[in-house]
Amino acid sequence: MEKFPILCGAERVGEAEAEQERLYICLRVRIPSRRGLWRAWAVGERGEIRIGTLEPVNGESVISRRFSRQALSKIGALARVEIRVAEQAENVAGDCLPPPPPDGSAAPKTPPDGSISTEKGGDESASERVETWQRAGKEPLFRCKRFRRQSRHVRDALTRTDGDRRRVALVRDENAPFPIPELFCLASAARIGARDYWVFAFDRHEWPVL
Repeated sequence: MEKFPILCGAERVGEAEAEQERLYICLRVRIPSRRGLWRAWAVGERGEIRIGTLEPVNGESVISRRFSRQALSKIGALARVEIRVAEQAENVAGDCLPPPPPDGSAAPKTPPDGSISTEKGGDESASERVETWQRAGKEPLFRCKRFRRQSRHVRDALTRTDGDRRRVALVRDENAPFPIPELFCLASAARIGARDYWVFAFDRHEWPVL
């Protein structure tokens, strides 16, 4: 197993592991949890390749992905892993945000009614009344240009505000592409009224949160 530095800008924030598995190489990235949506990139002497979006797990941000040797050979010898903001709201500046304070004051809060499930990939969805939500009007769902562009074809969206959280529910259609690919790991499945939805939560800066 080889280890490589993980950098956020000029700051070293951890070590990535590369383990050989026959015809594949497994890259594992693990850093202290950071607010917002982040992507990891493998950087070599001739280029770079995207590893994927980090997922918050037990106070850390992690991702593990296997690449074929042929795919990784295109970037040359692996030198480091870089984490970069995948998307940020228009009114938030800076490339690398610090990790949450140790007192946990920036940690995600549980919804007051506990109605939305945060389990990923399960078959069961939380169920709640549609009356607790508002139909999205003609105004854009997001301030963030990238999220706005990806959701431009979405219909029948719902929104709700829970304290300092804003939630957006997009219709869940198993025959259609996932509505916002960058937020796949942060989506919750919920049944609202008679329809199934993907529910996304954002803080007041429009950073995605669990």
